[in-house]
Amino acid sequence: MTIASTEVPRIDIPSATKEPAAYVTALLEVAAERDPFDVLAKTPVWAARLFADLPTELAETVPEEGEWPAAFTVGHLFDVDIVYGFRWRLVATEDAPVYPGYDEEKWAPLPRLPFRQMLDAWTGLRASNVALLAALTPEDWQRTGHHGEQGGETMEVMIKKVVGHDIAHINQIYRAIRLVREAAGLDVAELDATYLALGL
Repeated sequence: MTIASTEVPRIDIPSATKEPAAYVTALLEVAAERDPFDVLAKTPVWAARLFADLPTELAETVPEEGEWPAAFTVGHLFDVDIVYGFRWRLVATEDAPVYPGYDEEKWAPLPRLPFRQMLDAWTGLRASNVALLAALTPEDWQRTGHHGEQGGETMEVMIKKVVGHDIAHINQIYRAIRLVREAAGLDVAELDATYLALGL
């Protein structure tokens, strides 16, 4: 099934730096009641499916003005797993720790591994973080930390934020790949079917 270009679903999330409260609300709304472990474990798999048979040069192509190339989004997701992996470990081992926010726009252009290696590295890092979360007790989920920009939050809220973040960025990756495939004259029917099958 092919989706008309005007019907491509879009999930927009406010800026974490400029609108921290709206950002958190939006992520939690996107996460809704989804099983966190199902989403967190599958997100790298979903990304790999969307990138299937896409030449690296297209993965690294800007899809439209103001949008990241799909490959850059994978680099961002890797950064998020570094940041949240640290925060989760901090909250799991310290009482009410404080941790800073960060500007993702400034991290995005930092040097990266080549794209396919980046995807593999993120997949491994995510698996490590999921293993950590799976070992937490229900009591651990209620432990709290204090985000420098977003205020106090439980481990559960932190986890749900990443679930919403994952879903929003899988949507962004899909839209970016779709645009560059269309511009290159490549078929998008299989890509559309893959994205729709994710049920996001």
